[in-house]
Amino acid sequence: MEGGLFSAHKPTYLLLLLHIFLLALLPFKAISSPRTQAEALLSWKNTFDSAPPSLSSWSLTNLNNLCNWTAIVCEQSSKQVSQIDLSNFNISATLTHFNVTPFLNLTQFNLYGNNFTGPVPSAIGNLSKLTTLDLGNNFFHYQIPVEIGKLTELKYLSFYGNGFSGTIPYQLSNLQKVQFLILGGIYISETPDWSKFSGMPSLTYLDLSSRLDSEFPEFVSKCLNLTFLDLSGNDFIGQIPQQVFTNLGKLEYLSLTNNNFEGPIPSSIGQLRELKYLNLRRNSLNSSIPSELGLCTSLTYLDLTSNHLEGKIPPSIGQLRELQHLDLRENSLASSIPFELGLCTSLAYLDLAYNHLEGKIPPTIGQLIAPQHLDLRENSLNSSIPSELGFCTNLTHLNLTSNLLEGKIPSSMGQLRELKYLDLQMNFLNSSIPSELGFCTNLTHLNLTSNHLEGPIPSSIGQLRELKYLDLRENSLNSSIPSELGLCTKLTYLALSSNHLEGKIPPSIGQLRELQHLDLSNNFLNSSIPSELGFCPSLTYLALASNKLNGELPLSLSNLNTITDLSLFANRFTGPLLPSLLSNWTEVVSLQLQHNSFSGNIPPGIGLSTKLNVLYLNDNYSLPQFRQI
Repeated sequence: MEGGLFSAHKPTYLLLLLHIFLLALLPFKAISSPRTQAEALLSWKNTFDSAPPSLSSWSLTNLNNLCNWTAIVCEQSSKQVSQIDLSNFNISATLTHFNVTPFLNLTQFNLYGNNFTGPVPSAIGNLSKLTTLDLGNNFFHYQIPVEIGKLTELKYLSFYGNGFSGTIPYQLSNLQKVQFLILGGIYISETPDWSKFSGMPSLTYLDLSSRLDSEFPEFVSKCLNLTFLDLSGNDFIGQIPQQVFTNLGKLEYLSLTNNNFEGPIPSSIGQLRELKYLNLRRNSLNSSIPSELGLCTSLTYLDLTSNHLEGKIPPSIGQLRELQHLDLRENSLASSIPFELGLCTSLAYLDLAYNHLEGKIPPTIGQLIAPQHLDLRENSLNSSIPSELGFCTNLTHLNLTSNLLEGKIPSSMGQLRELKYLDLQMNFLNSSIPSELGFCTNLTHLNLTSNHLEGPIPSSIGQLRELKYLDLRENSLNSSIPSELGLCTKLTYLALSSNHLEGKIPPSIGQLRELQHLDLSNNFLNSSIPSELGFCPSLTYLALASNKLNGELPLSLSNLNTITDLSLFANRFTGPLLPSLLSNWTEVVSLQLQHNSFSGNIPPGIGLSTKLNVLYLNDNYSLPQFRQI
């Protein structure tokens, strides 16, 4: 009889199978019910070093209200947990006490920005429905579990800023749906075997800034949908592969900074037409900057600082009309600054310092109406400062230090009303200081040291009420020190030494109550020290040496009880060194009073200061005692 007993009892047999199946589901339902999930979360919370007050809803009295717990999102129909978001809760705990079994339907698990320690348990690989796993900015250590590679539904995975040892498991490249993979700052101890990694077709965002030591990870150039790639802060060596630029045509952000890449920047970089951010700073790239870079017309940020690049700045850079930030400093670039740079009218930051650039500053730079920061220091630029710079009215920082610039400081500088920092030191500028600088009323730093400037210090300098640092040393400035300087009441540093200044030290200098450093040495000042100088209680450095100053030291100088360096030598001071004058100088390290005409006895306590290292009293010939020092 065909079928026999089985056919005769088929309905009964099927019912038996169904009954067994339903019975098998009972333990799972019991394990994953809202109540068991609540109990599991509460059990985990009880292991926290100190649970934050914001988790007060996680309590025994609230077990039946799980979906209203802080940081919990439930799936509507089953009322079971689908998301746990504990980001930035300042929790100190471990994951080893988290029972994953009741949460097999979890889709999002976010612990970012806490103080979790210990290992990431391999059991987390059982959360097969996870689409988001963020364990970033914690203190997890030990190895990244290979079981993470089982989470094939993941779209977002971050281990950022942890202290893992071991290596990055190649199984992570099994995550073919991952769009965001963030492994930056994890400081692993072993270099991965990149040959075992496969391309990740869904990946758009990859952060691998992890102090890795190898050549360029070859799998990266197979992730064809990448728009964001950060490999900074590693020790990658060798050349940058051509495939990065030929295969990754969707890149918008590329950072390879702080590595050891060498060789040329491939000309194929011009194929990255979507690129907006390019940072190759601090490598050992050599050769020249490829002209094809001008084809990356979407660029807004370009940084090639601290490499060994040589040759010229390609004129094609003028095609980058969207460029806002350009930093090429600390290379060996030669030739002149291309006038086409003036076409980059969106530039807000331009730094070409520490190169070998020569020739003139192109007048077209005046077309850059947006720049706030312009630094051309430490080059060999000659000719004069173009008056067109005055059109860059948004400038806040201008540094032309250590070039071969000559001629005058253009009066158009007075149009730079937003300027805060101006440094023209160590050039060959040979005009007077334009009075129009007084219109730059936001200036906090002005340095014109080591030029050939002549004429008076303009009285309009008193309009610079925000000025904190003024250095006019080593010029040929003459006339007297303007009393209007006393209006610059925020000054902390004032140096006018090594000029041809004459006349008196203006009493108004006593209004500079925040002044810490005053150097008027090596001039032809021929008055006495104004008593008002004692009203500058913050002074730590006072140098009046090598002038023709005379008279007795005013007793008000005893108020300078923070002074550490006092240099009055080579003047014509007279009178006694009163103990009451010196007794308050308890912080003094260097005291130089030689080559004057002081008289009387040497105060007995002058050498008792525990901080005094330098003391010169010689060549005060009024009394024998001084001849014996």
